[in-house]
Amino acid sequence: MEKRTDRTDVVVVGGGMAGLAAACYLAREGVGVTLVEKASAPGGRAATRSFDGFYLNRGIHAIYTGGAASRVLAELGVTYAYGTPPKETFVRREGVLHTFPADPLGILRTSLFGARDRVDLVRFFATLSLARPGEAAHVSVQEWLDRRVRRPRVRRLLEGLARTLVYSSALDLVSAEVFVDRLRRSLRHPVHYVEGGWQTLVDGLREVAERNGACILVGTRALGVEHHEGLVRGVRLKDGSLIPASAVIVATRPHDALGLVDGDTNPALRRIVDGLLPGRLACLDVALSRLPSSRYTVVQDLDRPQFMSVQSAYAQLAPEGGAVIHAFKQLDPRGLDDPRQDERDLEGLLDAAQPGWREVLVRRQYLPRIEAVGALPTAARGGFAGRPGTEVPGFTNLYLAGDWVGPEGFLLDASMASARRAAELVLRRAPSSGKSTAGSRVSG
Repeated sequence: MEKRTDRTDVVVVGGGMAGLAAACYLAREGVGVTLVEKASAPGGRAATRSFDGFYLNRGIHAIYTGGAASRVLAELGVTYAYGTPPKETFVRREGVLHTFPADPLGILRTSLFGARDRVDLVRFFATLSLARPGEAAHVSVQEWLDRRVRRPRVRRLLEGLARTLVYSSALDLVSAEVFVDRLRRSLRHPVHYVEGGWQTLVDGLREVAERNGACILVGTRALGVEHHEGLVRGVRLKDGSLIPASAVIVATRPHDALGLVDGDTNPALRRIVDGLLPGRLACLDVALSRLPSSRYTVVQDLDRPQFMSVQSAYAQLAPEGGAVIHAFKQLDPRGLDDPRQDERDLEGLLDAAQPGWREVLVRRQYLPRIEAVGALPTAARGGFAGRPGTEVPGFTNLYLAGDWVGPEGFLLDASMASARRAAELVLRRAPSSGKSTAGSRVSG
């Protein structure tokens, strides 16, 4: 571990997307930043495995553009090449693949519905354009759909789509605000599959942070946040050394954050973390020497809470002629799932859409219970606004960032928005230093 010798004003714990973005904002303002990451490289769940021209993300990843993630990446000057999924996608129902009715032409062409179902779906999309996500914050996805969709087949389709968009099969728990926001966004803005995997974004953020003077320590475990009567003094490392700091941003998973403050006994932070429900997925990612079928590249499963996408068909993720497929099953945070059965179910989806994939398999990666989101926005908590705030109660200079923090967005949008907010709060309370006025390029 390389020790820094220059000053550190702020320590960021956690080198995922939120931690890297916060470090970028602070370093650009001339603030001395040290980022501490326990893994051998930054990235967290955004890290990508590469081999022989294949790029495998840790489970399926896509950027829903038009939100905080797009805004923050643009502000920080992080660019990337991308592809977009096709308009023609498919639905699996009772083992049969049908055209997904995602637009007026698809509604007319699909074999999934009869005439009355088509009318009901058209009516749904017409009312969706007028819906305000925030007004659905205290209503579950299931209740919201039950109120608005009359036809059982149409409701089944939308329930399948909802499970994919909210990353959970617990539609009776998750706030409808998430579903409405994500669906409206996907209809108005393109979804991006990042070429080279999300490691492209990780490397871009790291380059911005280090170019502006941030120190990134990898293979370095933070033991705890040192403080006295709510005033943070720095971060204690596992080797016993202390990195003094005037502020700390914790950009980790919820329970990791809890363990860093008073050895998980801090009552204010425990009240925040204990009530959170993580969103977990079973993910099967495969690299193939060739793609068995060029037709069925994006499939929404209605028989089970599953989805798959051949992202390499639209973004450079495989060598010439090869393919990368990501499939995932949305789990219920209250249930006890059988990882082996989940894997068999995902294999069955690949069998239906890409028969013969086993014969051309190069490598597979199965993640039985990956924590895709640190906290599901629930109806009981009031949707996005019910997530923990960026400031930790009882502290004047301890902040949180991550996909489970703040009132804006979901997944990467929440990570980027909370990172930006944490940096803004640090800069507002810090004396002007370095090359610019504190907060000049963050607030607004």
